[in-house]
Amino acid sequence: MRNPAVQTDWIPRNEYTTPLKGVMTYRNAGAIKAVGPYGEKYSVGRIEYQQFEDESYQYIITPFWNVIDGVSTKVFGGIPGIKMELRLEHYYRVNYTPVFMTERTPSPQREDMWELMESVGLDYYDRLEWLIRTPLRSGNDNLIVERWRDTPLRVGYSHKKDSISINESFLNVDPLVFDDERKLLEILQYGDTVVTANLQCLSPSSDGLTEILAKLLGIGVGIECAADGMTIQAADIPVLLPVLTAQRELYFKNRKEKQREGIALANQQGMYKGRKKLAVDEIALRSAYDQVRMGRITVKEAMQELNISSRSTYYRRIRELRYRMEQQDC
Repeated sequence: MRNPAVQTDWIPRNEYTTPLKGVMTYRNAGAIKAVGPYGEKYSVGRIEYQQFEDESYQYIITPFWNVIDGVSTKVFGGIPGIKMELRLEHYYRVNYTPVFMTERTPSPQREDMWELMESVGLDYYDRLEWLIRTPLRSGNDNLIVERWRDTPLRVGYSHKKDSISINESFLNVDPLVFDDERKLLEILQYGDTVVTANLQCLSPSSDGLTEILAKLLGIGVGIECAADGMTIQAADIPVLLPVLTAQRELYFKNRKEKQREGIALANQQGMYKGRKKLAVDEIALRSAYDQVRMGRITVKEAMQELNISSRSTYYRRIRELRYRMEQQDC
């Protein structure tokens, strides 16, 4: 069923939803993302804060409907405080802080406000900037906010390292050309464009191609294949993303089933003893945990210090550490 059109001519009902106009003195913006079951990120909107010369202010929440319409409701259930059923192009919150922000940022009246600001390197309280910088998350949903880049990028990508330097597909892109999928996904945001020779250059396998296409479209990225002229644009995302997501889930389901069958067979033969537990220094783990809590380092930096490559392993060690600490306090 086709989704209703996005409303661009909505008439504000009151002063709290009527856009401000004037001389802007400050602005900040963040990308709202929903984190999926495999750690993938879906770009579902942008939130912008604007402050004016007379000290009035407004928040503008812009849903990315083409991504939202392609994401399962299990992954994205809406932006708190926003009537998603109205399907507005922009939602304005004038001279008051929207629910989305109050649910995931500390009140300015908190006694430990200065400590919280110092933990993320702020000497003034900007709710949105604090939210962008903090590793803490709301317990109410799976939404996060990351820094928004105003200028869209055109970047080149190929999993074939030796083809990048000679591939003419990359002559019309920014100086950013990648052969590392992880680094590519870290820098991309909604509205960017990935240029490649053809789809086969995105991944050497069909399962890998499904995976990276699902991630790129979930971010809201356009794709251009220079060799055959094929393009995937914003309007294609609501149609393609559900199909790719379903294929990816089927792949993971089948892989887990094969793993279970292999383990069961190995158990029958007395060969499977489980994976050896990774040894982590207790003192180093406590130190890294404390630094993350205080905002001095990120989880990624803590993992590097501890020589842990998997986020699941890191969080499992943290849960075990917390349990031991609780037992000591009893």
